[in-house]
Amino acid sequence: MQKTILKQETKENLPRKQNNKKLSFKDIESFYLNKKHNDSLLGLEYERLSLDRTTFKNASYSTVEKIIQDFSTSQSWELIYDSSIIIGAKSKNNTSISLEPGCQLELSISPKQNVFDIQLELNKIIEILDSIALNYNVIFLGYGISPLSTIQEIQILNKKRYEIMNNYLPSANYGELCPKMMRQSAGIQINIDFKNQNDLYYKLKFYNLIMPFLNGLFSNSPIENNVLGEYKSYRSHVWHFCGSQRCNFFYKNVFKKLFQKKNIIKNYIQEVLNVPMVYIEKEGKIIPINGKITFDEYLKKGYCGYFATLEDYILHQSLCFPDVRLKNYIEIRNHDSSNPKMALALCALYSGLMKCSSDWLLEQFKFLNFNDIDFYSKEAAENGLDFKIKEKSNIDGWMVVEKIFNISKSALIQNERIYLEPILEMINSRKTQADILIDYNINNAFDLIEFNYEKMLRKF
Repeated sequence: MQKTILKQETKENLPRKQNNKKLSFKDIESFYLNKKHNDSLLGLEYERLSLDRTTFKNASYSTVEKIIQDFSTSQSWELIYDSSIIIGAKSKNNTSISLEPGCQLELSISPKQNVFDIQLELNKIIEILDSIALNYNVIFLGYGISPLSTIQEIQILNKKRYEIMNNYLPSANYGELCPKMMRQSAGIQINIDFKNQNDLYYKLKFYNLIMPFLNGLFSNSPIENNVLGEYKSYRSHVWHFCGSQRCNFFYKNVFKKLFQKKNIIKNYIQEVLNVPMVYIEKEGKIIPINGKITFDEYLKKGYCGYFATLEDYILHQSLCFPDVRLKNYIEIRNHDSSNPKMALALCALYSGLMKCSSDWLLEQFKFLNFNDIDFYSKEAAENGLDFKIKEKSNIDGWMVVEKIFNISKSALIQNERIYLEPILEMINSRKTQADILIDYNINNAFDLIEFNYEKMLRKF
């Protein structure tokens, strides 16, 4: 079994070490470019809430751990450890299941050429997981926020990374809702690749531009703390208060600077360098930094005798949380979780867009203003798609999504279009999943879970 043993050290007893080679800006750039890119591949990361079937509160770690162990044994997957605790399992083809801080279970499907292949793997894994979970009186619910358990009731997973994040992030500027993000939220992430820097430039620009509207389309978290609130995507609202320098750090006029030239990777790296650091890992040990320095300062001066490595940068950029995040591929992150059928619909929607030229796509949506992305995002969290475009009172969020949908559908082959049917139903009715819950007068966690589990998941 693979084990990673991490020990937390204090500043006083850290060894003073100097790397043989100082990390350069070009070394960081190479991380994004020096891999074989394949822009036809599509990846899915799908989180669901782990809930006790009797109480509808969050399931305990000890119970979910047993589910992972049973699944690992039945499928011959390798267990993943953090110190002595099980945090997931992975297959030989790098598909994995893993635990988020509040025991949300994430299924990460390795990149595939098409939605058919994603469906085959998704269906098989979910069927087995859900069957095992029932033996432990647990359900995995595709919903954006834990609807009943409060942050005080959810014990954070005993993982060093999460412990440090939990202690530091809430104290950051606009970070007060980080405990909810970590313990209660569940989302769907789509991963795509890019051909080269020019392709990346247009893709980052386009997907950032449309992200608020697809967030609105997938609004599915109006109920939290057992009450119907004022947000259709409460999960998305939470993410707006997880650190102004860490979440959505492209907002606040950064877009103009980021996209002023086509050297997109250089500009992106510079924004990441300006983000305060959380911690570093050295020799199997975790050293908390807690925002005392930015990565740019670490790159120039080091910290406690340590100096920056590429591994440090890769860790740091994974602790930055914009809606569209660049690794050596692109992560499109801001969608509420839902049932598996909706997850596949989202895959198909992006699959169609991937077949189109991103500079052409940008031209189709030139009526949207980059300076208004923060406005669109906040409107989507509160209203789903029921909001007007600034300075375009004849255009609303639904019209933008319908245009996105039609472009994607036209690019897909006939057999792939069937996956888009749940999205077409929403567009035709102008009702998001949150709207449907509200229309059915579902205003508490118990009715919500029964509705989702018995009706929505049955369709899968």
